[in-house]
Order: sequence, then C-alpha cells, then structure tokens
Amino acid sequence: MMWICFFAQQNPNPPSNINDISKTSKTFKKHFFDALSNRAVEQYEKAIKNLEACLKLNHTLPVLYYELAQNEISLRFYDSAKNNLKKALELDPNNIEILKSLSETHFILKNFDERIAILKKLSKINPKYQYNLARTYSFTQQYEKALTVLNEYQKKYGYDSRIESFKNQIYASSKNRKFIITDLEKTIDKNPKNEKAYLQLISLYKKNNQESKYTETIERLKQAAPNTPMLEYFNFQNYLNSGDTLKATEAMEKITSGGSFSQNIKTKVLNDFNNFKAQRANTTPATNSVTKKNINKDLEPLFKLSTINFNQGNTESLLKAYQNNLKTDSNNYDLIKNTLLLQMHQEKWSNAKKLIETGIEKHPSQPFLYLIKGTILAQENKHNNAITNFKDGLDYIVDDLELERTLYFKLAKSYNSNGELEKAKKYQEKGEKIELSN
Repeated sequence: MMWICFFAQQNPNPPSNINDISKTSKTFKKHFFDALSNRAVEQYEKAIKNLEACLKLNHTLPVLYYELAQNEISLRFYDSAKNNLKKALELDPNNIEILKSLSETHFILKNFDERIAILKKLSKINPKYQYNLARTYSFTQQYEKALTVLNEYQKKYGYDSRIESFKNQIYASSKNRKFIITDLEKTIDKNPKNEKAYLQLISLYKKNNQESKYTETIERLKQAAPNTPMLEYFNFQNYLNSGDTLKATEAMEKITSGGSFSQNIKTKVLNDFNNFKAQRANTTPATNSVTKKNINKDLEPLFKLSTINFNQGNTESLLKAYQNNLKTDSNNYDLIKNTLLLQMHQEKWSNAKKLIETGIEKHPSQPFLYLIKGTILAQENKHNNAITNFKDGLDYIVDDLELERTLYFKLAKSYNSNGELEKAKKYQEKGEKIELSN
C-alpha cells in the first residue's frame, strides 16, 4: 500500500481514487502484491502473469500498466513496455514516474522525437528535466536547440562542471561556429571575467583564421583579468603548436597540479595534451624516458576508442594528473572514462573497480562505461556478469558503430569462454557485419 501512495503522489492532480486498490477484491489484491513480490526477487514472468490476472478483474488502474512495463523492461521487451506505459499515461497523464519511464524506454528504442515530446512535458512539470531534453536534442544533432534549452536550465540552477562539459561537447560537435561564437560572446557579456569563455572564443577565432578577432579577444582578456594565469595556458598551446613535447609536458604538469587554474581549464589542458600525443608520429626523449608498458590485448579495443595514445611512452604522470583532477571534478564523464582506462593500463584493478561503480552511478546511460565494467569482470572470469554489462552497453548505443562493434566482439569472447559457442558465433558475426569508414 505504501508503494501505491507514493505512485499517486507523483501526480500533482491525480484523478480521485485512480490508484486506490482498497475497494478491489481479495483475489485482485493477492495477485497484485504477489506481482510486486515477484519483481522484487526478479521473477519477472511470474509478476507479469499476476498483473495480467489483475487486469482481467480491473483494467482501469494505471499502476497495473506501469508495473507491467517495469517487468517487461527488465526482460528487455521494450516495445511492449512502451505500449503499456502509454496506456498508463492515458489514464494518468501527468504522472512523473510514468513519464520518466516512458522517456527512458524511448531512449533505449532510439525514438528520439517521442522522447523529446515526453521531456518537454516533464520540463513543464519540473524544469530539472530540461537538462535531459538538451541531451536528447544533442543526440539528434539539434545543437542550437540543445544550447538554448541548456542556457534556460543554467539560469534556473546555476553553472557547474556537468553543464560546462556538456557545452564543450556541443561546441565541439556543432558545425555552426557562428552560433557558438554568439553564445560565447553572450556568456562573456554576462560575466566579463569568465576566463573559460574567453579561452574557447580565442580558440574559435584561431580556427576561423580571424586573426584580428583572435588578438582583440586576448587583449580583452588581459583587461578583464590582468593577473590571469591564462598566459601560461597560451604558452602551453604554443609548445603544442611548435611540437615541443618536453616543454608541453612540463607545462601540462604545472597547470594541472597547481591551484591557479579552474578545473575546466585543467581538463581542457589534459584533453589537448592527449590529442597532441595521439597526433605525434614520433616522441621526444622526454616521453621515452620510461620503458613503454606492453598493452594488454584484451584492453586494446578499449584503448582504440580513447583519445589517449597508450603506445607512446609513460602514462604514470598522466594518470596522476587525471586522478588529482578527479578529486575536485568528480562528475566529469571524460575524466572518469580516461582515468579508468589509465588505471586499467597500469593494472590498478582495485582502483578501477571502485571508480567504475561510481561512474555508472553518475552516468548510467554512457555505454562506454558498461564496456569497461564488462571488460573488468571478464578479466576476473565472471563472464555471466560481463555479458549482462555488455548488453546493457548495447542498450544505450547511439550512432556509434565502432563502440557497438567492440561490444559485440566482447560478447562473443565471453560467450565463448562460457562454452556457449552458438551465441559466441552469433555476436561475432554481428560485429563483423559492421563496416567502419576509414
């Protein structure tokens, strides 16, 4: 009964008694509570049978369709779950729990237009869902809409590293540089001392070969923040541009270990340094001063999906920098992902096992994290659990053929280790059918 009360409270204006089962028969109540008990112990098929028995007695309660959907989601019967959630929503149109579950199901089914419609409705009930709406616009490459909604969200809830990271993704993905420049100029107008916005704006003007704007914006930064340590960052960029690996490494370590820079700047420096190393055909003596660590063949597919170049020199200083940055920016997905990969490369398995749990808790819809967790479990010969995580990762894939292909091959390997050769062959063939563009 407590669950029913909770469910009803999610709807600000629920129709009277719509979820009240107090007047139903004893038979109904028995089936209903048996269904709840079944789901609690993961007996989803039995739960569905009990709920279907309830529906034969009373088909007007949205909670029945909602519960049916939850069991079907656990069984990965997503189309049927979607239909039952729609039925529940017809009976209880503003119920947040139904809307949330339907939104998540649309995401798994890649029904992004439908998900957007649901998230718009949720955002009217609670503006916090604007963040998810912006995310979905981004998935569908509607970057201007994503940025507009994200700015509205920011006005209500303030600025944090999660928004900063998301905005950076939009800036990097959108081909409309003019729109991005306009957004950054507006950001600076609101906060003239926003050094991060200046940095991004300077970078864009540089990419656009707008030298006068580039120089002018640097001068604006100097006037707005005359004591800014950002000049050290520009020196770092110059070292990258000139290919001076030794000085670039020293500057990276100085910026990321010191207290003069914001976490966002440190993250950008790490990303820029990673890209620099990945693009270098040869390394200087500085990066070769420590013997290269052989790459674990089981981990190699994951490393290929990363911006970090694991073949070039020592990664210990890079791992130290990432771990230090993660202490002050624990929600940053890119930091979590790259720290995990570096920990695995250095065979710091206990640290990686702790961090992957935190990462999935903070970012439950990131398929790469399930690939990492499954790989860690496979290393421990826990192939059944690994298979579950690889499949969870596939559920969250959005237009990433290389990651999808890697997950299929990982599934094939774990099924093969379990002696399930037919399933191993099935997933191996699925992976081989995916053609990657060069």
